[in-house]
Order: sequence, then C-alpha cells, then structure tokens
Amino acid sequence: MLLSLTGASGAGKSTTLAYLAEVEWHQSVTCLEFDSVGVPPDADTAWRHAVTEQWVQRALAAQDEGRHTLLCGQVPIGELLAVPSADRLDGIAACVLHCSPEVRRARLSQRHEPEDTIGHHVAFGEWFHGHALDPTHRPEVIVGDSPTPMRWERWTQWSGGDPRWPVHVIDTDGSTPEQVAHEVVGWAREALANGGLRLTAQE
Repeated sequence: MLLSLTGASGAGKSTTLAYLAEVEWHQSVTCLEFDSVGVPPDADTAWRHAVTEQWVQRALAAQDEGRHTLLCGQVPIGELLAVPSADRLDGIAACVLHCSPEVRRARLSQRHEPEDTIGHHVAFGEWFHGHALDPTHRPEVIVGDSPTPMRWERWTQWSGGDPRWPVHVIDTDGSTPEQVAHEVVGWAREALANGGLRLTAQE
C-alpha cells in the first residue's frame, strides 16, 4: 500500500517525517521523502509527474516484498491517482497537512523563503486544501498535457463527497510536530487496516 503524506510548502511535512522516523509504529512501513531524488532548478509539474510515477514503481517493488510505503512530498492526490502505474497498487491513501495562510506565511518566512514566492505558496496551499476536500475543486490547476501518460479520467468524473476520494486532512495550526506525527500515525494505522483505495482497470 502507498500512503501519501502531502500538502503544500510550509504545512509541516518534512518536520513530521523527521518525527515519524523516530517512532517504531509499524515495522512493515518504509518512510521516504519525495525530494530525496534531488530537485533540479527547473523542476515543474512535468517533473513532478515523472518522479511521482518513479516513486509509485518503487512502492510497487516494496509491495511485492510485503512492505508498505509512506511517501512524504508535495503531490496532489489527483496527480498520484493519475500516474500510469497507480492502478497496480493494492491500496492508496493520502493525508494532507494544511495550515492557514497566516501560519504558512510565518513558517515560510522563518525558512527564509524569498518574499516574492510566498504569495504563490500560500495560494497553492489554499488550492491544495480545496482539492483535498473535493475532487471537483479547480482540477484545471493540475489536469493537462504531460510527457507522462497521465490517466486523469480515473477521477475527474467523480463528484464532491465521493467516498472513493481517499484523503484525510490534518490542520497543523497550533500543533506541535509531535502532536501532528501522532495524528499521522493514527491515520496511517487506520488506512492500513481499511486498505485504502484500490483503482480498477475501469477507473
């Protein structure tokens, strides 16, 4: 199974992942960071699509060995479901970490993010939250032509509230990294118990 710990910049993904690495909460889950493959200066949506497919293939290799993968990175669930190999996973679940625009601005400023890019990150964070709650929320932000043969039709006909949309949202405003990590562990354990979403050939 592939567990996606995701969200826009500043939501707390990397900090939470560091705490998860210190907790022996599930021996059959390997925690990995999306950007560990290296991020080129010209990284764009097409790059993200290609690398997401690569990570899914790595998760499939782990799946063949009886292991689960928790992938931490900025991957919208619509992109994860659409990469070519996603329908070979025996389960998919996503946990989106979200924070308010004010908190995101403060966190990005503390990380010395260039001021002229913070507004973009804040806007993307708000879109990311809307997308996590509803597959019909402005899909044009991510749906489009790509060198990777994306399968957008797997979910673009779903309506808001569709029970197949495998997303859980955690608000990180006012929470310590330990508290967020505890919530993520609870979500992951429940997702593993329930099996998550399994795409079919028709989807």
